[in-house]
Amino acid sequence: MRVSGVVARLTTANVLGAASGFVTGPLLARSLGATGRGDLQAVIAPLSLVPAVLGLGIPAYAYRTLPRGRSAREVVPSLGLPLLALGCVGMAGAVALADVLAGGRPVVRTFLIVGLLLTPLALLNSLLLSSLAALERWRGVLAVSVIPFATPFVAIVGLYLTGHLTVATAAAATIAGSALQIVPALPLLRELGRPKFSPRLARAGAAFGLKSWFGGLALTANGRLDQVMMITAVPARQLGLYAVAVTISGAYGLVTGGISPPLMTRIAAGGREVIMQAVRITIVVTLALNTVIGLMTPVILSVLFGPEFRDAVPMAIVLLGASVPLAAASVLSSALQADGAPLIPTVAEIIALVVTVIGLLTLLGPLQGMGAAVVSLTAYSVSFAFQLVMAARRLGAPIRAFLVPSAEDVRWARGLLAGAILRPKAVA
Repeated sequence: MRVSGVVARLTTANVLGAASGFVTGPLLARSLGATGRGDLQAVIAPLSLVPAVLGLGIPAYAYRTLPRGRSAREVVPSLGLPLLALGCVGMAGAVALADVLAGGRPVVRTFLIVGLLLTPLALLNSLLLSSLAALERWRGVLAVSVIPFATPFVAIVGLYLTGHLTVATAAAATIAGSALQIVPALPLLRELGRPKFSPRLARAGAAFGLKSWFGGLALTANGRLDQVMMITAVPARQLGLYAVAVTISGAYGLVTGGISPPLMTRIAAGGREVIMQAVRITIVVTLALNTVIGLMTPVILSVLFGPEFRDAVPMAIVLLGASVPLAAASVLSSALQADGAPLIPTVAEIIALVVTVIGLLTLLGPLQGMGAAVVSLTAYSVSFAFQLVMAARRLGAPIRAFLVPSAEDVRWARGLLAGAILRPKAVA
């Protein structure tokens, strides 16, 4: 199976997700306003952190062990049981955490509790997605990628047309989309038959996971901590504006979401030669994409989202710049984990997290949303720079090999296009 063909289809799914966001985003903005959009983000942002916080990096071990021939019948139960136990911790703390974050807003509190009670399912979904990708079952991966945006898309459009789009209904649709991710993975669960639990494999998964957990947690925190801290530190309107700016800058996921899963599988099987090329292509494509989006941002926010969101333009521009090193760091982090070096991205993200925390405490008060954007740009750049230097040493390659495009990249891009257009049945 060609990597380019897999990347093409995963990227297509991500493009559809981004396109749906440019439909639901304006609908939410016009129905909820900046303050209501901030309340919705006060639900979504903490819930998005839960799998990274409680998962302890365990799902990443599926990428490491399944491509090497370990049976899924043994891997999934051995890693899944500890994850379900950790999920119960999230359930136990649901009410207390919701009370802290809601700030007296009943709707925010209610849906935080609902989402936290589904923590075991969220952790299991994370493991199943990693397992499907590690087994190169790309149809299942595509379906899991589509459901979280397709479900809210259908619900939000329908609710808007019927006049029932509120913070509560939008939050319910988003949580439902996340929960339904398990559906495409059900065939894999059925194939497992009688589960076979291996304590040794569970310990190995926990040991490997902890090495990557700090990095994965810090990476997620660097992407979400700003919004979580803004829930209580700034007015809801500022969080609403910032959430829209983050949505505009999220196009980098079109690149990383398509490259990372097949990249990790291929590297874990011994194909280290694709690491540098993947980073180069990620940088070039993200930079080109964000330049176009940056030029269109003032029009997008004013026309699609409404005049109230024009104040989000400066934040969006800064975050578009920040997403270039973020995209490169995300791909390089996945590659290093699959290559057996999870501590490199872990250290990088811990350094970036320190920058994030100090920066937010310093700039969030006086600059509010713009301060958070500047901190993100700084933290992502620091993380990528550290991983770049360490990866170059590990692979014995010059730093420019990760940054300067080559003729080989052009040929790869042609293969990507061919995989998307000429070989639609290449992915089984």
